[in-house]
Amino acid sequence: MRIDRPNIQDAPPWYSYFFSLTSGDDLIMALQTSKQQTLDLMGSIPSDRADYKYAEDKWTVKQVFIHLADEERYYAYKAFCYSRQSDVNLEIPMGSAYTRDFNAGKRNLKEIGEEFRSVREATISLFSSMTSEMLDFKNFPGRDVYSARSLGWFAVGHNLHHCKVVREKYI
Repeated sequence: MRIDRPNIQDAPPWYSYFFSLTSGDDLIMALQTSKQQTLDLMGSIPSDRADYKYAEDKWTVKQVFIHLADEERYYAYKAFCYSRQSDVNLEIPMGSAYTRDFNAGKRNLKEIGEEFRSVREATISLFSSMTSEMLDFKNFPGRDVYSARSLGWFAVGHNLHHCKVVREKYI
């Protein structure tokens, strides 16, 4: 089953930027393509640049890629909850609570890449199992509007955004 692009009203307004970074009209293909692009990018970074950060208050290269795996887990779980009509209020930690090291200092890009690959494969498996009804449920009164479909496409856009930043500012 092809998973078309989301309805823009099925996501908070700030998602539109991330949707605009994605291309195509099939979520599974977009997830697969961005997975390979991300792994290729990670593989192109010399090991002596893995701990580089372009400003004092920014993440290292390794921390950016760990962030991608962590956030994908979050978006996939939130999509899972919506697809099962389970009202779980999950919000991303922000600010100083979310700028920790992520144990990046003790890891290398190869292992981080394997983690990202594993997380992305689980995301692809999750979305591949959803029906249209599961993808488009969004009826939790009093909450921001999301659907599993919009969360899946957001995960792709979020990934592409950070890969763009790595290419422009880190290497």
